Amino acid sequence: MKFNKETEYFITKYVKALRENNAVIFAGAGMSVSEGFFDWKKLLKPIADRMGLDMEEEQHNLTALAQMFVDSQGGVRGELDQILVDEYGKVKLSISENHRILARLPIQIYWTTNYDRLIETALTEQNKTPDVKKAQGDLTTNLPKRDAIIYKMHGDIGTVTETVLTKHEYEDYNNTRELFSNAFKSDYVARTFLFIGFSFADPNLDYLISRIRLTLGKNIKPDYYFIKKDSDGDKQKRQELKANSLKVYGLNAVWIDDYSDITKILREIETRLLRNTVLISGSAEHYGDFSHESATEFIHDLSKEISQNSYKILTGFGLGVGSAVINGVLDNMQSERNQNLDNYLIMRPFPQIKTKGKEIKELWTDYRKRFIPHAGIAIFIFGNKINKSTGEIIAADGMLEEFDIAIKSGLKVVPVGATGFTSSELWKKVADEFEMFYEENDVLKEDFMRLNDNTLSNAELITAILKIINHLNIK
Repeated sequence: MKFNKETEYFITKYVKALRENNAVIFAGAGMSVSEGFFDWKKLLKPIADRMGLDMEEEQHNLTALAQMFVDSQGGVRGELDQILVDEYGKVKLSISENHRILARLPIQIYWTTNYDRLIETALTEQNKTPDVKKAQGDLTTNLPKRDAIIYKMHGDIGTVTETVLTKHEYEDYNNTRELFSNAFKSDYVARTFLFIGFSFADPNLDYLISRIRLTLGKNIKPDYYFIKKDSDGDKQKRQELKANSLKVYGLNAVWIDDYSDITKILREIETRLLRNTVLISGSAEHYGDFSHESATEFIHDLSKEISQNSYKILTGFGLGVGSAVINGVLDNMQSERNQNLDNYLIMRPFPQIKTKGKEIKELWTDYRKRFIPHAGIAIFIFGNKINKSTGEIIAADGMLEEFDIAIKSGLKVVPVGATGFTSSELWKKVADEFEMFYEENDVLKEDFMRLNDNTLSNAELITAILKIINHLNIK
């Protein structure tokens, strides 16, 4: 999908924030259903019916409607809570593709005004541990080994008596939930927010953002939100005026024609982020036309150059390859005077003992399926092993499996045919059907063909590989 200039700019900025572990999602009601809205009007209609009010007239101020109902009950919220639980249970909410994409991304902080548990469920599906903060007391403890924090500003349906819903509860928010207000302001000042399914009609959030703007003035950083274009000219004009007014708060509109565009944009963000991580797949009992010294130098220099170009490397620590990959990355880290290995390298050495009744080969297949999707580009080098029965050098069937998993996982594959063995077979497979593997990047064909030229020097081969990687990361 082609995006306009403004959307391209947003994607670039948000991918950068993700790479820097600086991205935050703020999920509003629209995140809870794929259609792009959550029908609070329907949810609170029983309250209007009980009081003999016209829901069409009350729909523009639902917090006031909830407050009137509580007031009619002598200030007691019990019946409102029961209606909320009953009606909420009727709504068929399910995890959307947007939830799944966001759960896969390296987002460490989620803010939401929703009562549901879709975000935490999506994270759990991805084998991540969410630390859910739904009451002020939750802010005083941290869940061990957490992968993400979910701040539920208005509470959770599981503890409905502590949810924020009525007008007075919104007005008292900064007293009753002051720690949430402080935590939000701290994150909002320092991180890049993306608001999804949020209309900016929440009075509490409006107050917090306006306080931040008054404090920072023109020094406020840019944040982003999705907004759907309206086919009605007058309504669209109001949308545009609203978008202009929100720019004062550093909030920049990402216009969409349909709610499905959000999913397309999020997928593109994930794709571009993953392509910043490069899998080096390889194993070598023998280096073919390369001497041992020349091969290890090639692997070292390739890894170092990839790292110097600000890409993260993923390695399964293959025989005869893994050590040189790691040394190349470490060499670059030393030159950059950076000791944070997590910013440079993902190591996934294979398990060596069968578990849960699975044989090693089956265990390795499962392992590959889990770690390969962490990358967006896969380089294949060498690819051989020794047959323990005959002593022969044979093709590495594990590399063939990694190639197939990479393709199924959407990675761009870069077999370096000049290194021989399985990589040579894979290079031929891609070269024979190049348009299928690189349908949108025929410009790369010349460099790809050079990857099978065994007359090239190590430096020339590495240059060709990097040109392909860099081009795949240019939009």
